Amino acid sequence: MRIIQVDQQAKAVVNLVLGAALFIAAFVILLYRLFEPTQLQVYHSLSSSLLIAACANGIALLTYDLNSQREWKPGVSRVFAVLAIIASADGLVGNLFDSFDAQIHPSLYITSGLAGLWMSLRLRSHWAIRAQRIIAGVAALALAVVLLMHFVIETPLLARHPSGSLVAGALVLITLIALWNLSTASEQELPCVSMLTTTIALVGLLVSTTIGVVLFHNEMNELRDRGEEAAVNLNIARRAAGNEHVSTLKRLAERWENYPDSIHNSLMELDMNAFLRDVDFLESIILRRGTELMWERSRDRDTSYKEMYQNDAYVQQQFDPLRKEHVQMLVASRSKTEDGARVYIHIPIDFKDDNYEKGYWGILAVMNVPQMLSNQTLTYRSPIYTYTAISNGMLLDQHGHWVTTPTLDYLHNHALFLYESSLETEFTTGTPIYSYMYDLQEMQARANLQILVTLAGIAIVLFMALTIERNRELVVQGRQLRFQAEHDALTGLYNRTTIEHMIADRFHKQRDLTAMFIDLDGFTLINDSLGLQVGDRLLQVLAQRLTNIIGKRGMLARFGGDEFLIVMQKMQDDEEGLAEITSKILSAVAQPYRIMHHKIYLTASIGVAHQTEDQYAPLELIQRADMAMHQAKRQGHNHVQIYQDSMSLQFKSSAAMRSSLQEAIEKNQLTLHYQPIVRCNDGATVGYEALLRWEREPGRFISPTEFIPLAEMTGQIIPLSEWVFRRACEAAVTLQKHGPCKVAVNLSTLHFNRSEFTPFLEQTLEETGCNPEWLELELTESILMENTDYAVEVLQNLRDKKISISLDDFGTGFSSLSYLKRLPVDKVKIDRSFIAGIRTHRSDRVLIGSVIKIAQSLNFAVVAEGVETAQQAEFVTELGCNYMQGFYFGRAVPLGEL
Repeated sequence: MRIIQVDQQAKAVVNLVLGAALFIAAFVILLYRLFEPTQLQVYHSLSSSLLIAACANGIALLTYDLNSQREWKPGVSRVFAVLAIIASADGLVGNLFDSFDAQIHPSLYITSGLAGLWMSLRLRSHWAIRAQRIIAGVAALALAVVLLMHFVIETPLLARHPSGSLVAGALVLITLIALWNLSTASEQELPCVSMLTTTIALVGLLVSTTIGVVLFHNEMNELRDRGEEAAVNLNIARRAAGNEHVSTLKRLAERWENYPDSIHNSLMELDMNAFLRDVDFLESIILRRGTELMWERSRDRDTSYKEMYQNDAYVQQQFDPLRKEHVQMLVASRSKTEDGARVYIHIPIDFKDDNYEKGYWGILAVMNVPQMLSNQTLTYRSPIYTYTAISNGMLLDQHGHWVTTPTLDYLHNHALFLYESSLETEFTTGTPIYSYMYDLQEMQARANLQILVTLAGIAIVLFMALTIERNRELVVQGRQLRFQAEHDALTGLYNRTTIEHMIADRFHKQRDLTAMFIDLDGFTLINDSLGLQVGDRLLQVLAQRLTNIIGKRGMLARFGGDEFLIVMQKMQDDEEGLAEITSKILSAVAQPYRIMHHKIYLTASIGVAHQTEDQYAPLELIQRADMAMHQAKRQGHNHVQIYQDSMSLQFKSSAAMRSSLQEAIEKNQLTLHYQPIVRCNDGATVGYEALLRWEREPGRFISPTEFIPLAEMTGQIIPLSEWVFRRACEAAVTLQKHGPCKVAVNLSTLHFNRSEFTPFLEQTLEETGCNPEWLELELTESILMENTDYAVEVLQNLRDKKISISLDDFGTGFSSLSYLKRLPVDKVKIDRSFIAGIRTHRSDRVLIGSVIKIAQSLNFAVVAEGVETAQQAEFVTELGCNYMQGFYFGRAVPLGEL
């Protein structure tokens, strides 16, 4: 049975690995999500809802077996399936337990929820299982295609985070594959997976998942470090550029402070022209006095940054009058500078011989930020972008351009935030700097590699689990096959082959073995009357009783049918121990057996044989125990017989006789002798009895009482009986030439009880040309007693065909008169034992007279057998016998000597 379940076992292993992988992966990621210190979205690629749904579906799958006999499994599976539905619904309505949106695709929540719903319904019909197989298979293929597309377009399709997109899809894909696998299982309960396979699978999946999470964490740390590095580099570059430009403007302010009054204005004009010519990102220079802008020199005469300043309340708000003696940087509002940010750098000027406080005068240098930063632009395209936050909520990109609304939307919904810093210079503090992973292609490529490694780990674990479980199954099957080869399938005891091998292994080593051969008396009758099922159960009960008696003291085997063999050591000289064991065995066998509504009693015959020096083969010990057992049966059953050498001689003689008898049958060495049967009133010969003779050696005849029982025991009686009938019919035809007569033939019980007897007899009569009236069948009461209705029916059929029926050895049986009255018999033959005592025993004479009267009252003709003297012939005639036969009238002789 286990061999048939190999595919079912593989499905159980697959379900275990997939369900455990789903639960462990989701649980480990959920723990990482809870205890990760930064709680940044770059580290959290999945929503809590999807992870909880995956955990619940994993447990539901592990306990989802529609054919399970364990009552707790359906309840557990349904509870966790409902939990998966709730978690999936939470994901669809907005992830109430998450502080950010992982942007998991709704189809994943829907699929996960539907999987939980399906497992909670536990539909068992054929169409439902088929629908599960088709839907789960198609959905799994579709999701696998979507996952493969990540490798082609290198863009997350199912979530915001590249890793989250793949992991979320993989979790749902595992759920679908597991459901498909369960739909292909047979209608039998999934077998339990071994503890070894389960442990290795769980450890392997835990290690594989942990490695995947560690690799992910390290990669996210590396990305965050790169984001931090980008922010630091931006800070350094901005600080260096700002210091350089401010220093240049400060030197300009110092020159203006020291110019002579006579040429002050002309020199300032020259300086402004030179700066506007040489500094390409300098758009304008404005002279400020107090709150008033005095004049402006611009690169583009059509653009007035003086008016822009005056009309820009935002830039004016940035100017701090209390710090007018310090350098200040003022950023113009976006509405005024759509083509690129403009920054006003305020440089205070302290003119000599001026009564105003320091900072009353100042320069406002207007810088074109994109042009100023163009020299700092990287030569390679980095996937990490940095942004500077302006106080009015706007962002400047790393090139100095305002971040557009589509870009802001992309940053909020797609790009991954990495790091936050602040711009620190001598002139500004606390300006936020943000780093984002803007281009996700590189990150997606790494995520693709990571998911491949993780899935490969799961595949390796699955392969290992299947291999281990298959090898374990092969080992178990090997043990079972070995057990089946060595043990009896019904009782679980050793079988004949095994016990013979065990005896052979010990036979030449210990030389102290004792064999006890047990055969149940009349067990065949139980099988025939009560049925094989009752007989089998009885043997099982008896096997357990014998096992309790023998224990570990010996070897117990079912030798075959209703035969058991016990082999023990060191029992030759322990007669009391042997007697105790055999007594216990007979007592155990005799205890009543209560099977179904039957109460059965049994006995057993036991043959015991000890190992001796004259035994050269292991099987001789069993053979001798078997001989002793048969001798115990001949002594009346329910008996213990120890082997004696004379038994061997007797069995050897029987075996030799059996072989010789077979040769005699095949070589036509048997003969029929015929003894005359005479009529009492006139002494005329009316027939002959055919008597079988076997001349085994010249002049030495074997008595039929010796070889006929042997032939009946070996089955040789059938061909022997057929030969006798054929020869007797041929003789009957020959004898008709000397006058009408009958030939009487003794009928074997075995041959008569066979259904083909009557057709055989009809065919023989036809082939030999013998008329049915010339044949008479002699049969004993035992034939009629075994199956009366059948016997009466067959005999009546034969009588209808004009074949005479004679009841042999009448008076020696136990037939009642009512029974004899039913028999379709023509004659009865009084046994020779009554005739022999006529002269010496008055009781025999009285008994013969009674038998004759009984037979005649039933309208039976009477034949007296064994008549050897004239007085016996005269006496039986006077008593009313119809026919006589015996040595007085002639001995049995061959047909040619009649």
